[in-house]
Amino acid sequence: MKRLTLAMLLGIIMTSTSLQAQVAVASTKTIKPDETKLETTSKGIQINKEPGVVYINDQNRTYVNKNLPIYLKFSTEPDGEVYDLKSLKHPEDAEPLYLDAEGANYIRTKWAIDPATKEYALPMREVQMELFADSEAPLVRAVFESSSQFREGGIQYYGNDLSITLDDWDAQAGVKSSYWSINENSWKEGKAEFAGSGSGPYSFSYYSVDNVNNYSEQKESMFVFDETAPATDLLRTDLGTFVFGPKTYMQFKIEEEHSGLNATYYKIGNEGFKKVGKNELIPRKIADGEHNLRYYSVDNVSNQEAINERSIYYDKTPPTTTLSATNSSRDADLLYLSASSEIGLSADDNKAGVRETTYSVLKQSNSTYSEKFFVKDFHGSSVIMYSSIDLVDNLESLNVQQIFVDTLRPKTQIEFLGEYYEVANRFYINESTSIKLSGTDAHAGLNYTEYAYVGSDYTAYGNPFKLKEEGYNGLMYRSVDKVNNTEFSNSIELYLDSKGPEVVHNFSNRPLSEENGTKVYPVGTRLFLGATDDQSGTNTISYQINNQKEVHYSSPRTIDISEKKAFKKGKTYEVKITSTDLVNNATEKTVTFKIESSE
Repeated sequence: MKRLTLAMLLGIIMTSTSLQAQVAVASTKTIKPDETKLETTSKGIQINKEPGVVYINDQNRTYVNKNLPIYLKFSTEPDGEVYDLKSLKHPEDAEPLYLDAEGANYIRTKWAIDPATKEYALPMREVQMELFADSEAPLVRAVFESSSQFREGGIQYYGNDLSITLDDWDAQAGVKSSYWSINENSWKEGKAEFAGSGSGPYSFSYYSVDNVNNYSEQKESMFVFDETAPATDLLRTDLGTFVFGPKTYMQFKIEEEHSGLNATYYKIGNEGFKKVGKNELIPRKIADGEHNLRYYSVDNVSNQEAINERSIYYDKTPPTTTLSATNSSRDADLLYLSASSEIGLSADDNKAGVRETTYSVLKQSNSTYSEKFFVKDFHGSSVIMYSSIDLVDNLESLNVQQIFVDTLRPKTQIEFLGEYYEVANRFYINESTSIKLSGTDAHAGLNYTEYAYVGSDYTAYGNPFKLKEEGYNGLMYRSVDKVNNTEFSNSIELYLDSKGPEVVHNFSNRPLSEENGTKVYPVGTRLFLGATDDQSGTNTISYQINNQKEVHYSSPRTIDISEKKAFKKGKTYEVKITSTDLVNNATEKTVTFKIESSE
């Protein structure tokens, strides 16, 4: 009996579809990616599928692609003629034959025959020839592994330690191979090897095929590979500088193109790094002055940039404002001002510069200082309050200056130290009389007193002084207080009378003769006295006869020399005449004469 050999011829018709996939790129130089989703899809580059095949594994299991037609043939010799095996009852079911069950299918005869005896094999058993049908594609998935990954808005981000492996499995014939492609480049077989060629969006396409050429659905995973650290720069303040104050926020310009910013950190001096928060201020415990600020940023997949350094100045010292005033005087904490006083405020700041100075007078509303101001609408005690703020909002403590606005003028009194005489508002003094000026002021205090002669400039008064010019001297004088309130000038008519009166005498008779140079007058001669003065006028006339007691001329209590028989006959007389004016200037004159001896 010829041995029956079953041979199977298999065939497959395969079609393929070319699919396109698009990758949406997150906007560059932004902190947060856009909302375009990167997801796993069934799109990708074209797969050139091969027809299904028959596969015999190492356990001699025969697997056939379930979609292939099967043609049954037999031979009675190992290498003999081959005959078609047909179904006479239903030829359409066997020409060709399609396996109906996934997995094991059997070609069988009812009873096994012992090849030696050609009898039923004992124990009796059915003959089963297994043929395994496989129509199911392998299962395959891409496994992405990274210690740094982040997902936002449907976008998956991986850091620079990303590795990709393919995990595949097939239930029947087993996986023949898996294939992968990056960014729709040519397919590669076997172990996936991801080597990013720069940060940006990537597509990873993959599929598997089993040993009978069942192809899995092609899949495409889209993601962003980010190996680029952020770039951080400290922004200048609104002043255009790196001068910060206790109320100045730190602001950074951060360029992060892919996974987005996770955090920014900073440190000053020996302090540890601290995360930059919203509206971050430099800690107030930092000393005023220059500091080295270090900072860096980390993105959402742990890419950390190198530490940046920037020299900054921390200014927490407020400005200092100084008040100055013209025509002013200070007495301890009290400042005296006049209506003409110009008040200026000068502010100085150690670093950032002064933004504004404000002030108020007598607790009125604050005004912004721009130019010198006056307090002429006030009188008496008041206060000026003022302070400045610098450009980084350091506010100076309020300064309070107690003031007294003095609008009253001083007064000056004149006094004569010595002889003087007043008549009709004219004052006569002699050359020994001094003039004393005394100024007084009710509030700010006297600054100085000055005087001037008519037609000359004012001279500061120091000590009592005397007139130098004989006759009329028009004098003006006034005082000035310590806030420059000036008294209206006082004027006085002064006359310097430094000469005594001019003494005159007359005899009632002519002389009779002359003896040894002395004139001789007749008995009964009278002597008449007089005096004239060009300035203050004659005050007194007195005389002394032969060194006797001085007698006032024309006194009712004496016998005057102008009366009869005042002089005795035959006697020689020496009459000393003295006259004074009203400022006590005196003139002396001596007259010597003789009265005749006989009548």
